Amino acid sequence: MSKTTNTAAIKRNNRKIHARKFLATPEGKKWLERKKIEEAELKLAAEARKFI
Repeated sequence: MSKTTNTAAIKRNNRKIHARKFLATPEGKKWLERKKIEEAELKLAAEARKFI
């Protein structure tokens, strides 16, 4: 295996680990709630556009 693929895999794994740690914190939970609300609003807007 080449060094570049290893580096890319390590970075990917680190991002996942940091994301998990962040979402475990109170700030992370608040952020996730906000994100879910935003996604729901975007979905509603997209569906509304279909009917207009």
